Amino acid sequence: HIFFQSSTPRKRRGARIASSTARTSHDCIARLQSSTAARNSTHYHCIAHTAAKKPRTPQQRAKMAHMESIYKREQAAELCKRGDLLASRGHLHEAMECVGEGLALHPASKDLKELRDRLTPLLDRLEEELEKAARRAAKRRQLKEKKKTDMKLQDAALVLGVAADCRDEAQLKKAYKKMSLKHHPDRNRGDPSATQRFQRVHDAYESFMVALPEDGGEEVDPSDKSRYDPVAAIAAFKAHLEAKEINSWENFNDVYRRLQRDPEVVGVRTQGERKQAFAEYTTKRLAYEKKQEKEAERVEQARKRGVFLELLASSDFQGRAFVSSSSEWRTCGPRLQEHCRAHKDERWLLLDAEDRQRAFNDFVEQLKDAETAHKEEKRKKRCDAFRTLLDEEVSEASAEAYADLKWSAVDGIIRPKNDSRYKDLSSDSRRRTFLDWRDEKIAALGGDPPPREKSRSRSRERSRRDRRDRSRRSRSRDRSRRDDRSR
Repeated sequence: HIFFQSSTPRKRRGARIASSTARTSHDCIARLQSSTAARNSTHYHCIAHTAAKKPRTPQQRAKMAHMESIYKREQAAELCKRGDLLASRGHLHEAMECVGEGLALHPASKDLKELRDRLTPLLDRLEEELEKAARRAAKRRQLKEKKKTDMKLQDAALVLGVAADCRDEAQLKKAYKKMSLKHHPDRNRGDPSATQRFQRVHDAYESFMVALPEDGGEEVDPSDKSRYDPVAAIAAFKAHLEAKEINSWENFNDVYRRLQRDPEVVGVRTQGERKQAFAEYTTKRLAYEKKQEKEAERVEQARKRGVFLELLASSDFQGRAFVSSSSEWRTCGPRLQEHCRAHKDERWLLLDAEDRQRAFNDFVEQLKDAETAHKEEKRKKRCDAFRTLLDEEVSEASAEAYADLKWSAVDGIIRPKNDSRYKDLSSDSRRRTFLDWRDEKIAALGGDPPPREKSRSRSRERSRRDRRDRSRRSRSRDRSRRDDRSR
């Protein structure tokens, strides 16, 4: 603190000291800004030079991310220093802007959070004082306008001959008609002031018409709290925030400073109601933004998966497919990775390791399902062709005749003809197709299909499989017993 005396030399010396102190402060701020700009430029060129190399390996990407995080922390520290300096000089809004920029770069900074916690109550108090001052000014303007209107209505009431507080439109029209007929220039041809009196009557009537309420009811007093609807006002305030596209991360003080003169904002009576409505809006907006981000991430992941599936469906330079229905990830994955590295194919890097393996397994399952469906379709066509052959070669008149048919007899008739439709099916498939065809013929003629005999080949296969399973289980039991003895 500098104390000035009444003598002139000491005053001059105090003025010189104050001016030198101001110059030192301004020089400090200028040096801080120049050093910040220089450091930012140096970090920017460093990161740009690193990004120009287009790193391919994970180590280079991690190094670049580390450099960028260091740059952001240093820039956040510089912004914290600048915000603290601005706050000490009373520039609270500029200091809060610096804090917001710093937290956007380094959200975990304790110094910036402490500065924000220190500035928030000061800004709230400042906003409340400004709001109170604005309300007082608005009230003074309203009182002034009301006084001016009352004086104008008193003069108009003297002209029309009615009371100053008259708001009955029928009475005003009656008085206006009476006075206009009295002072009309056509009825007062010899009076030179009749036109002026008639004009004053018209102006008085217009003044009363302007003072009438718009809905035709009673005049609403702005200070009457009984007419205030907080639910409708808050709903209009939230709708206005949504129309202005206010994001969830924005600060209430900044938004209020931009929109404080809008009717939807003024319609909410207190600042506490505005803050509560703003908090509810930002919470809802944040949930909506998170939902949109998840949806966008899902769409982007689906797009990347589709591009990776295109890579799996492609072929190498020799025309061989990379993936077939019998492929396995442990053998096919390294071959695909080597191919993408050799041909600089970025599709391999779109997904991480787990998503790549999951997409590969799903693609192989789709190939298996497609092959199974194709084989089933071919088998069905062959069976239909064999049924056509049976219709051509075998024909009976009754259901009993069809029931007496044996596959061995029909096989002996069709085999010597050496038909391709007969050769396309295996022996079991021919027998099953014949039995199905015979049952359909019997059912069409109104008979009951006879019971089928068990397939000997199927029984033999089942018995062989059971023997293999029993021998495998016995070997595993013997092995476990030997291990127990060795222990």
